[in-house]
Amino acid sequence: MSFDAGFTRTLEALNLLARRWLAGEEHGERRTPRRGASLEFADYRRYAPGDEIRYIDWNVYARHGALFVKEFTAEEDVHIALLLDTSRSMDFGGKFQAAKELAAAFGYIGLVNFDTVSLYSYCAALRLQKRHLRGKGTIFDLLSSLDGLKPDGAGDWNAALSSPLTVLKGRSLVLLVSDFYDPAYATAITKLLAQRHQVNLIHLVSNEEVDPPERGRTRLVDLETGRERDVPVTTAVIDQYRRRFQSYCAEIEQFAMKNELFYARIRSDDPLEKRVRDLFRHGGILEHR
Repeated sequence: MSFDAGFTRTLEALNLLARRWLAGEEHGERRTPRRGASLEFADYRRYAPGDEIRYIDWNVYARHGALFVKEFTAEEDVHIALLLDTSRSMDFGGKFQAAKELAAAFGYIGLVNFDTVSLYSYCAALRLQKRHLRGKGTIFDLLSSLDGLKPDGAGDWNAALSSPLTVLKGRSLVLLVSDFYDPAYATAITKLLAQRHQVNLIHLVSNEEVDPPERGRTRLVDLETGRERDVPVTTAVIDQYRRRFQSYCAEIEQFAMKNELFYARIRSDDPLEKRVRDLFRHGGILEHR
């Protein structure tokens, strides 16, 4: 997984929005841009390709013959938790690849803005894949972990999201990417909210899920349970399906509105650049810095 130079510049011009209460303030809708935050020296680490050259400590290089960069703690540090649904239903219509690409884009935006990024996968359990990545050079660690993920098994949101997220301090900006094929999503997300995280919901749908073709008699297979069922996929059946699908999507959106959560429904079939543009135009999660 990689980004071309033009798209990388697009991502570097963006910032993930986090309400000020993540940094300890109770009011205000957005935090200030990263470049305005004051920085305090925290530690050294070895230079990695992609790190800012201006943070190389040349005195350390002169003494030890190795490149080290300075790390800083920003007053307005935000911990970004990427939660990626790895249930088998995501292995349809390009949803899982689309989810990994979006997670990579979100992670890159966070890392170039000096935020700390952690990657989780969840299905029947919550699994920490990468913890507290920091700095532009660590994007390769994130991409490597994302490339290794595969959709597998039946989802159990209640079980998975019962586990608390690990954070550096305070609360996290949670970006949850899923197709939401678990009717227990509301109860499970409420558990995340109880940890006082800012939760953002990215709902991936494929074109075929939104507008399935008429097929005649078809054998449908539940990707998560393996159960099969012969169904006459007629115009009447498709019309009924569309109504139920739209109703379910509206239900998720209403849940998000009720709980003041960011929610966006994104087509997995669209190119990554369009998905990011759609999220930006939707407002509430991305801004120009």
